[in-house]
Amino acid sequence: MALSVLALSACAINPVTGQRELMFVSESREIEIGREAAPSMKWSFGGEFKDPELKKYLEDIVRRLWDNSERPHLPLTFYVQNTSVPNAFALPGHVAITRGLLAELENEAQFAAIMGHEMGHVMARHTAKRLTQASLMQIGLAAGGAAISGSGDLFTQAGAVGGTLLLLKFSRDQELQADRLGARYMSVLGYDPSESIEAHEGLQVAVNNYIKRTGADKRGDSPIGALLSTHPRHEARKEEIRAMINALPPYWLEGDGRHRERFLEKTRRLRRVNRDYYPYDRAEKLYSEDKLYEAGEALTEAIGNNPGQPLFYNLLGMIKIKQERYGEAGRHFDMALSIDPEFQPSIFGRGVVFHMQERYWQALSEFEHSLKLYPEHLGSLYGMGAGYFELQRYRQAV
Repeated sequence: MALSVLALSACAINPVTGQRELMFVSESREIEIGREAAPSMKWSFGGEFKDPELKKYLEDIVRRLWDNSERPHLPLTFYVQNTSVPNAFALPGHVAITRGLLAELENEAQFAAIMGHEMGHVMARHTAKRLTQASLMQIGLAAGGAAISGSGDLFTQAGAVGGTLLLLKFSRDQELQADRLGARYMSVLGYDPSESIEAHEGLQVAVNNYIKRTGADKRGDSPIGALLSTHPRHEARKEEIRAMINALPPYWLEGDGRHRERFLEKTRRLRRVNRDYYPYDRAEKLYSEDKLYEAGEALTEAIGNNPGQPLFYNLLGMIKIKQERYGEAGRHFDMALSIDPEFQPSIFGRGVVFHMQERYWQALSEFEHSLKLYPEHLGSLYGMGAGYFELQRYRQAV
């Protein structure tokens, strides 16, 4: 009975369908959750790709799509993530695409299709629905062993998800609904919606190329495995998208509806840098297999291609830590930070170096700086605990 009362009191109108749905997460809490989880989304995938001119160009497209959605009043932050893993993400208030996927797209319409799809998840409140389902599971467990009157804390806990929000998978129906919304958003702006099919092809090509180039793990708990498991079957999805396009209201095309030349010119530098990362991607896999010498050789090639990438020096630093060559590791982290002073992975790396050198107060300062940029970084949290333990400040360590 108590669960029924809660369900009736937690209904909300879905802004896309206009139907009443069970929803424990308010819009304001949705925005807060997005804000909390954004650093995890950003730093778990290489940080931001720094190119102000490219960001301005792409963000203008994203903002026009956002303004023509069901919830244009929501805040919006957009950036390109500096990873070769081909993917795109959306949280309430935050939208991102990876360097690896952007480099494989052929025109502006394909970019608009992918961004529109990600926005569709936000506008249809898919994240809020997944959190509501998680809350119902928690409440059901609690009701089995405790009075339902104590469930208020469960709502708070379910909302305080931070980085774990990235682990929630959308259903296949939600993916298809996002496809439908994305096609509509792009058509309103004069983009050819048929390019959403080509964008899907581009994602498939990008994933296949990445797996072939790196030997990436396709299991469900890997980044590529998670991507493959949450997207509907390739051919079936294309047929669905064709049907969606045929059902769209009348639309117009701006020019050819694709804008290929403009897109390729604006993304020229990114595509060049993406190729520079090929040896780095090999180095990451070699490092994970403890083939440290081979990883170092691949990084030397990467730095020869492009000496201005902090990630290259950061991985060299991590190799030197594994080899217990802490002075050399510190110099590599310093090199990364000379390029980007707020590069969180190298701030953390420098903290590890100081800790291993028994310079605990300096290590704590670096870990604290790291946590300001990435509040849920497990390595930095552990480093803080380990540092305070060595200083015999056990209460702070706990």
